[in-house]
Amino acid sequence: MSCCYSRNLGAYFLCLSVFLLVIFQATPAVSRIYIDINSPLQKKIPIAIPSFLNEGGDGANQSMGKNLAEILNNALSFSGLFQGLDPAVFLQDPEKMGVKKAEIKFSEWSFLGADLLVRGSYQIQGEQLGLVIRLFDVIQQKLLLKRTYTNDLSAARQTILTFADEMMLHLTGEFGIFHTQIAFVGKATGKKEIYLADFDGSNIRQMTRDHHINLSPAWSPDGKKISYVGYKRGNPDLYTMDLITKVVEPISMRPGLNIAPSYYPKGGKLAATLSFTGNPELYLLDARGEILKQLTISWSIDVSPSWSPDGQKLAYVSNRAGKPQIYVLDLSTKRSTRLTFEGDYNTSPAWSPRGDRILYAGLHDGMFDIFMINPDGSELRQLTGGEGNNENPCWSPDGRLILFQSDRRGTLTLWVMQANGTDQRRLRLNLGGSQTEPDWSPRLTRATP
Repeated sequence: MSCCYSRNLGAYFLCLSVFLLVIFQATPAVSRIYIDINSPLQKKIPIAIPSFLNEGGDGANQSMGKNLAEILNNALSFSGLFQGLDPAVFLQDPEKMGVKKAEIKFSEWSFLGADLLVRGSYQIQGEQLGLVIRLFDVIQQKLLLKRTYTNDLSAARQTILTFADEMMLHLTGEFGIFHTQIAFVGKATGKKEIYLADFDGSNIRQMTRDHHINLSPAWSPDGKKISYVGYKRGNPDLYTMDLITKVVEPISMRPGLNIAPSYYPKGGKLAATLSFTGNPELYLLDARGEILKQLTISWSIDVSPSWSPDGQKLAYVSNRAGKPQIYVLDLSTKRSTRLTFEGDYNTSPAWSPRGDRILYAGLHDGMFDIFMINPDGSELRQLTGGEGNNENPCWSPDGRLILFQSDRRGTLTLWVMQANGTDQRRLRLNLGGSQTEPDWSPRLTRATP
């Protein structure tokens, strides 16, 4: 293998998995469970989520309590940080279990191996759903979090995901990814169209219906628009879609290539590759597509820009050394520095939300795999290997997960893994055809801490 994992031995033993700080009081000041998401020894937190208890209202919905628990369990499991206990091993009937601290038999949950317990109850009044959800620390027998919600019955899933986000904030210090979406290219209709789905692959929506090729969806920083490449005129042009109004407007329809849109982190402008002068170069465009400045000037092909979170640098692909490699452009000095030297074909850079790592796809032993490297070129790590071609990586907005396309099962589909390359699994998209070129949205809504 042409690259290897570099480990800091002290950090390796310091963060074996999970540790608890001082348990907080019933006031807003809270302790948190800190999780080292990059540790190769990361242990998933065992959590028990029994069916929510029906506390009356307009009739009993026999499946509602189970469904609410499953939504929460599936969301937390998707994060890769939690391991839900099988309800079949629970020692009590959820319909006969209490929901308050004094009613919880912590010894039974500890016996089952649970570190955390979520106990929820609900009421239905007409079209309104009332929820009270509590999070307990089983080991220390403490109430960690309690939230009360009233919402439309139709918004039950979103309400549960709001609790999941608040729970992640409480345990890790950051919101989760439960109110995010993914954009991708799907071929369910036989044509490459742009689709959106929730973070876990549910709630799929087809956004373009051009019956032509559409590629490279890119989210705006506020999550209100996506830009993409469309071939409706027979030429690769740049378009923007307002996700509320569904109005599509052209950004750049210049002769030649108009490809690879990448929004500036603070919004209002984007980088893209244009070739109207004859050579594909990187340009900075405003929201209307007007050229603000030319970013690269060379004889080479410069494509696939990815911004650093502070907007001061761009990672991109160039063949100026003969073959495609990753470079980093410092916008203040206008100087480009070559980042990758391993491999003959490296492409699709993606800068991490924290700015400390860059993903890319590299040709290795005849197949494409996902690699990760620090912005200074150190600590090159291979994240996938031995299972088909793996390309077009992108980050979740919290930097904990990586989404990518893979043909390891034949058809190109979307896969997700932890930021350290572990726990690779296929995204559950109920959609025919191939799925490629994913891009993860920013947080579209935020829970209140």
